[in-house]
Amino acid sequence: MNKTTISIPKILISLIVYFALPLSAAWLNQFVDSMTITHTMIYSATALILISLNWEVFSLHLQRFAKNMKDCLLFTLICFIVIILLQLAYHFLLRPDNTILEREILLHYTFFIPAMVLAYSVCYAVSFTLAFKIFVDRIHLQVNESMTILISGFLFGFLCTVSLLPSTFDQFLRLFGYFFLTSTLASYAYNQTHSIIPMTLAYSLVLLGNILLILI
Repeated sequence: MNKTTISIPKILISLIVYFALPLSAAWLNQFVDSMTITHTMIYSATALILISLNWEVFSLHLQRFAKNMKDCLLFTLICFIVIILLQLAYHFLLRPDNTILEREILLHYTFFIPAMVLAYSVCYAVSFTLAFKIFVDRIHLQVNESMTILISGFLFGFLCTVSLLPSTFDQFLRLFGYFFLTSTLASYAYNQTHSIIPMTLAYSLVLLGNILLILI
C-alpha cells in the first residue's frame, strides 16, 4: 500500500481518539439523554480531531483524488454499490443491533438536523476511512496484494468490533462480519487509487441515503 509515514505519536493519539471517544457515549448521555445527539457530538468531534491532527495526510489524499479523478470516480461508484449491498446485509442478515439515528429526535430537534445529518454521514465516513489509513500507515506485510487487503481489513474490522464492546459472541460475529467487509472494501479502494476519498465519498452518500429513508 502507498505510504505517507505518519509519526508514531500521531498514529497513537488518532487511534485512541477514534476507538476511545465512542466509549464515552454512555457517560455523555447522562447529560443529553439522547444517544442520537450524543453520537452526533462524538462523530463530529472525532472527525474534527482526526482531520486536524492529520491534515497533511487528508489534503494529500484530496490531491490524489483530484489528479486521478477518472479512476477515483470509478472506484467511488464501485464502493457505493458494494456498500449498499453491505448495508442491506447489515439490516436484513447481520442485524448487529448497532446505534442508529432516531427519527423522533430528528423531527423533534429540527434546528439540529443539519448537524445530525452531517455527523452521521460525512463525519462518520471521514473518521472511518482516515482512521483506517492511519492504522495501516506503518504496517508492512511481506505478502501479495490480495492478502495485504484481506489482512488489513481483518485487523481494522476486528478493532472496530472490539471497540464497540459487543455483549454476546453472536453480536460480536455480526458486528465483525460487517466491519470486516467494510474495512476490506476500504483497503481495496485505497490500494487501487492510493486515496481514501473514493471510499469516503461512497460511504458518506450511502449513510446520507439511510438518513433520508428514516425521514421519509
